[in-house]
Amino acid sequence: MTSSLFSRPFLLLLTQFLAVSTVVALFFPLQEYLQHLGIADSSIGFILGADALAALVVQALITPFINARTARRWLLGGALLLGLSLLLEGSVTSAAMFTAARLLQGAGFICVVAGLMPLFVLCIPRDMSGRAFGWISLVRLAPYAAVPPLFDLLQVSPSALGTVLQWSSLLALAIVGLLWLLPVFEQERLPAQSASFEGMRQSLTNPAVLLLLGATMLLYAGYAATFFFLKGFVQHTGLHSGGVFFTLATLVMMVVRLAGGSWFDRYDKRHQNSASLLLAAVATAALPWITSDGALLVLAVLCGLGWGVAMPLLNALLFDRSPPELRGLNQNLSLIMLQAGFFIGPWAGGALLAGGGYGLLFTGSSSLLLLAALACLLVKKSDA
Repeated sequence: MTSSLFSRPFLLLLTQFLAVSTVVALFFPLQEYLQHLGIADSSIGFILGADALAALVVQALITPFINARTARRWLLGGALLLGLSLLLEGSVTSAAMFTAARLLQGAGFICVVAGLMPLFVLCIPRDMSGRAFGWISLVRLAPYAAVPPLFDLLQVSPSALGTVLQWSSLLALAIVGLLWLLPVFEQERLPAQSASFEGMRQSLTNPAVLLLLGATMLLYAGYAATFFFLKGFVQHTGLHSGGVFFTLATLVMMVVRLAGGSWFDRYDKRHQNSASLLLAAVATAALPWITSDGALLVLAVLCGLGWGVAMPLLNALLFDRSPPELRGLNQNLSLIMLQAGFFIGPWAGGALLAGGGYGLLFTGSSSLLLLAALACLLVKKSDA
């Protein structure tokens, strides 16, 4: 293992991660494109979430079989599947075919990401996990901040998304090409230790790992509930800064990860996670009480600070608490929890909205973040 974080393998893996994240961000105007194709509104909602559903199911099935020895095969297969799905999404016009293509896209995407994780952990120095996952999460965020304004700057209409998606299949080919430039790690030649249900059993009977996986699901469920319902809340209250809220929050999250640096690794990650989750919880709970766009943007900054620290540091804490041979497996278990959070959050948020309005919805979202903070505190220091 190298003592330098920005080694050639780490930078190549970051570039591949940037490519696959950019593909997903290109679907920003998907709702309008589906309407342009004449697909009924009743089908659009499921199509929008079909990739996340496929990713959740597929990763739950494949995680026990992905390790340092098999990661490249999953990465290669996933990239080819992703490229095929993009070509299909750029050409099909029916709801059924687009749903099938979205399911294929979700499966390809998660195979790529799940293949990257066991390789990432092989080039992260033990004392730089906070910085490493800060950069990984920053790379994941960057396309979401850059793609929407680029669509506006280049005046790309939603009806042209099909052509954009077909050309974006080249990004999938770039992932494959970069794979051949990636040096072979020594661990890839060793007998597999985590590609079994025994590795899953070890992880899922480890209290610290269970607490951190639970915290991850709670964090992303709370985040997703806020993400998907904030625009409706802003319209309901007569404010005008719903779109700016997440742009500002995302920029703050990116700045936090750039500026965090060694600070992430200098202090107890349990306390950093708990404090940041508490901050996000308080800001989320305050949303129903705001009366001005200025107050909304202040809460955007506070949420961005909380989310910006917690998201990478939960992964870093999980890395620190995992035996070396199970680090890749546990990062993929964390991705399953992320997908579960993005499924549970909007589903629960819709039920809370129907039952008690936006006040109950954001109180529920805040409660999930508080539970995540508590889970981090329950991780024993000796387990760190």
